[in-house]
Amino acid sequence: MKKSSLSPYIRVAMQSTLISPFIIRKRVIFDYEIIFVEDGECNIIIDGVSHLCKKNNVVLLRPGVPHQFECINKTNFVQPHIHFDLIYNDKSEETFISYKAKDKMTDYELSLIQKDILKEINIPNVFTPYDIEKFKKIFYKIIELFQNKGYNYEFLYKAKMLELIDLIFRQFEPSKPEESTTSIIDDCITPIKSYIENNYLELITLDSLSKQFYVNKYTLLRRFKALYNQNIMEYYRNLRLEYAKEQLLQTDIPIKIIYEKLNYSDIYSFSRFFKSRIGCSPRLFRQNNRNSD
Repeated sequence: MKKSSLSPYIRVAMQSTLISPFIIRKRVIFDYEIIFVEDGECNIIIDGVSHLCKKNNVVLLRPGVPHQFECINKTNFVQPHIHFDLIYNDKSEETFISYKAKDKMTDYELSLIQKDILKEINIPNVFTPYDIEKFKKIFYKIIELFQNKGYNYEFLYKAKMLELIDLIFRQFEPSKPEESTTSIIDDCITPIKSYIENNYLELITLDSLSKQFYVNKYTLLRRFKALYNQNIMEYYRNLRLEYAKEQLLQTDIPIKIIYEKLNYSDIYSFSRFFKSRIGCSPRLFRQNNRNSD
């Protein structure tokens, strides 16, 4: 792929919500579609492989690849999306959005299916951006530019699309041998730290972080330690501990509610976690500190 030839053409860029219950039957599209999962969950089957798509996931649908959407958990699926050509061509403006399976298409429709020029880059069908906030900022700006259609909006959205594509390339494109990958990996550590800070009430494991952010777990451990001088999972557990202590000291919330908010299955698991770090049970910690006031 010759990167200098990239000239994105946007066909559709819009906010969209699939209302439960919903289903999009098997189809192929002519162009690329990129979806940012803003909220909800959906099972998307791409080329026969099922993907459970959740908040902050990005879905990349490629031209000519069959896919279908299935509602799960009776939730709405908030999925702003962009249909685009990576390279403007003589069919770009006449091409429309396809909702058909490949075997139902006419010869003309089949001729509209573009070549997948991203094949040489191993971009997963579903992934989480290293820098979620930066990705979202660019993604929503593209939709805003396309929807408002202000002065020279075509130039402006092309520039933003190239910025978005560059962000994806940097995450997945193999580095040249002479290039160090350390700075690329470090670029994703801060967003992972932010993700933990925003989601520490949930159950997070090293394996889940590794899978979600496409970083080897041992590399993640090493680089987080180098950047922040602490173990990443200890950082996560300390956030949970400080939350528990704050709730115990500053509120009258029942302990049952506290451990449920932290997604512990029972009081025993929560008490074991708390006592291993504080030296006493949550109940005794609350009682002793109130008695000392």
